[in-house]
Amino acid sequence: MKDNREFLEGVYKKAEMLERERVEKSRIYKRYVKISSMAAAIVIIVPLLLFKGQNSVPKGYTEIPQIARMFTIDDPMISFHEADYIVVGETKKIDKSQYVKENNYIYTDITIDIEKVFLGDIHKDEIILRVRGGKVEKEKVFSQMEGEFKKGSKSLLFLQKEEGVYYLVNDGEGQFLEVEKDVFIDKQGNKYNIDDIKDNIDRR
Repeated sequence: MKDNREFLEGVYKKAEMLERERVEKSRIYKRYVKISSMAAAIVIIVPLLLFKGQNSVPKGYTEIPQIARMFTIDDPMISFHEADYIVVGETKKIDKSQYVKENNYIYTDITIDIEKVFLGDIHKDEIILRVRGGKVEKEKVFSQMEGEFKKGSKSLLFLQKEEGVYYLVNDGEGQFLEVEKDVFIDKQGNKYNIDDIKDNIDRR
C-alpha cells in the first residue's frame, strides 16, 4: 500500500509540475505575443505618421506623385561626387509653383543668393534653382516639394545645370540645411563644417 501511495504521490507531483510548466510557458508566450504585437504596431504606425506628416495634402487639393529624375541614393557622398557646382546660398524668393498639365508634374523656381562657391564657376550673385513639387491654387493640385526651402534660410547646395537652370543632384539629398553658422546637416544627420566640405570635395 505504501509503495502504491508513494507512486501515486509521485505521479501527482509530476503532473502538478508539468501543469505549472505549461501555465508558465503559456504566460511567456502571451507576454511575447503582446510585446511582439506592440513592437509591430510601432514599426508600422510610426513611419505612417511621419510619412503622413511629411506628405500631408492640403484640403481640397489633388496630389500628384513625384516622378524622380533619377534614382535617389541615401548616401551624402554621392552628392559630393555628382555635383558640378557646390555652393552655400540663402533662399531669397520662392516663386509660385507651376503645373505642367501635359506631363502632369509641378515645379517651383527658387531664387538663391550665392554666398560662397566651393565648386564650379558661378559668377552671379544669385541663381534660379528649380525643384520638383509645390502647390498650385488655380488647378488645386499639390506635390511634395523637393528639399526644404524657407525665405531667409541657408543651405549647402549640390547642383547641376541644364539650359541655364540649376537643379539639385540626387533629388532632395542634394541639400544640406544650415543648423548653425557655417555648419550644415545632411538627411542622415551628419554635420559638416567648412573644412569638412573642402575635404570631401578634395577626395572626389
